[in-house]
Amino acid sequence: MSNHPATDPPSAVKTSVNIVWALVALAVLSTILSFVYLDELVATGAGTGLSDAQQDAARTGGIIGAVLGYLVFGALWVALGIFLRKGANWARIVLTVLTVIGLLVGVVSLLAQDQPALLLLVGVITLALYAALLYFMWQRESTAYLT
Repeated sequence: MSNHPATDPPSAVKTSVNIVWALVALAVLSTILSFVYLDELVATGAGTGLSDAQQDAARTGGIIGAVLGYLVFGALWVALGIFLRKGANWARIVLTVLTVIGLLVGVVSLLAQDQPALLLLVGVITLALYAALLYFMWQRESTAYLT
């Protein structure tokens, strides 16, 4: 825990937590958009030589993957945001690791996949928020509060 558990978190920590909430909200939006564009995503992601049964299986897998991914992502990130606000340095470390992985996967995904413009926009905004999260979590005032 923090050296300052009774004090109000500094603005950089509050901003970090708000970015975490924004990332969770964007994950909800991205999940919804995945359903809206499911047929297009299956067609571009799986290729064109699939039978109807294979396309149905890809759709079902996409739906299950999107829902489970969001539930795990959302619960984990909400918990980490709460602990970060409370001054847990370990939450900052875990968020840093997840954010760096998210940046790497996000860049590769944006470059490698042909996707609808709205999903592309959500992806770019997510990458920008990841970068901002790293910046604010590692500000001097954040470090003083979290260590």
